[in-house]
Amino acid sequence: MSTGSSKVSVVLVTWRRPEHVRRCLASLALMPELPHEVLVVDASEDDLTANAVRSFSFAERLAFPGGAGRMTTARNRGLAASTGTVIAYLDDDTEVRPGWLREVGRRFGEDPALLAACGRTCNGVPGEERGTEQVGRVLPDGRLTGNFAVLGETPVHIDHGIGANMMFRRDALVALHGFRDDFPGTALREDADAFLRITSTGGKALFLPNAVVDHHGAPHVNGRRFGYRYWFWATHNHALLLSRNFGLGSPLFRTWLGSAARESLTHRGGNPLTTPSKIVAPLCGLLAGVITGIRKATIRPLPPDVMRRGSRRPAVVRLDRR
Repeated sequence: MSTGSSKVSVVLVTWRRPEHVRRCLASLALMPELPHEVLVVDASEDDLTANAVRSFSFAERLAFPGGAGRMTTARNRGLAASTGTVIAYLDDDTEVRPGWLREVGRRFGEDPALLAACGRTCNGVPGEERGTEQVGRVLPDGRLTGNFAVLGETPVHIDHGIGANMMFRRDALVALHGFRDDFPGTALREDADAFLRITSTGGKALFLPNAVVDHHGAPHVNGRRFGYRYWFWATHNHALLLSRNFGLGSPLFRTWLGSAARESLTHRGGNPLTTPSKIVAPLCGLLAGVITGIRKATIRPLPPDVMRRGSRRPAVVRLDRR
């Protein structure tokens, strides 16, 4: 599809979730016009996902052997293989609603200053459409607001977006060498990092309330969606996000460190069996995140095209198509 000057390449990253991939591709197939291309970066060891992709003539599978647990690297593989002017990332457990593609293509086609965006992402949670805070903002205390399911009439400016339904002007993302691919564990905050780097260059980022997907929250192939592992990496990666984009010496980073430590120590959960996971795991993640930040960040913010302290190694690499 081309709206104005925008050709939208859609990228799905997946591992061993063929039925979710099939459902996502089926929702894309229902649109009046198809995307410029649909690339499925697949780390699965079996042929189930490959067979699902073959059911849709407009989709192409990019094999990523050994890519399990390397979602951010897989995003960069999709970026390297794409040829559109806009690259849109969808989680494999999403379904697009009618009008999603047209809205993405139109917004990027009409506004050359728009470099990044995310769409409304509905999780089926009662009341999620009524956000009480701003959408996608970085607060002075270092916390991030979400509210990416909130209803709205017009696009709003954001600091960061949601990875399940996000879009970038391809040239802008390539100029920054793609995603920083060293947010470990759950890869949480790799999406926010890309947005913050783009907006630090002066680029515009918007929340598009009319580019809607339904996010089904598929269970993780290994482990629970939320647990010790999640809370550890959530805190670790947030520390890394803030230290690289705002600097180890920034008041924002220092304020967040103090509040995150206090919040973990004073947490009171309803279930005494799960409370330790929200105390011990975040505190360990906080300590590990600070150590990682010292290794990979500096007192001042890193330039947006620097992948980590002392390196400008591009993360975008070529991938054979199959």
